[in-house]
Amino acid sequence: MEENKEEVLNEEVQDVETEVVDGKSLEEELATLQGEVDKWKTDYYKVFADMENLKRRLQKEHQDSLKFMMQKFIEELLPVVDNFERSIQAETSVENVETFLKGYQMIFDQFMSILSKNGVEVIPAQGEEFDPNVHQAVMMANDENFGKNIVVEELQKGYKLKDRVIRASLVKVNE
Repeated sequence: MEENKEEVLNEEVQDVETEVVDGKSLEEELATLQGEVDKWKTDYYKVFADMENLKRRLQKEHQDSLKFMMQKFIEELLPVVDNFERSIQAETSVENVETFLKGYQMIFDQFMSILSKNGVEVIPAQGEEFDPNVHQAVMMANDENFGKNIVVEELQKGYKLKDRVIRASLVKVNE
């Protein structure tokens, strides 16, 4: 009896293996599905590899950008350096002092123009109301010509790069 049960069970398993689903045997269906799985895996690995390559390329571009971001700014400053070198190499005499001062003023104006072009601006201080965000009070004064909390004197200029304070102005403030 047990042998009969086992034979019946084996026959049923064989029937299931040869059973047809949508015109295909289970083995054919399994092979088709395995092919699809392999295709999806391949596509996944290709996309993953592409993303890794993109990530590496973007990191390299970012590193290069950081490395060379000052290049344009430096190129703009080089003429200022050249002018300073020329002024240092020029002959000096008492008569030339005025010419030197004019030359240095021109170099200073050129330098400030380059800074301004790149977003650097001087923080206004003299005669302005004291602002702790852009001014640093280092002295107090008691001057009747100025109102309370007004900057009487600028001791050192302050600068901003776009909206960020690079260096606060050192000022004397009226009490």
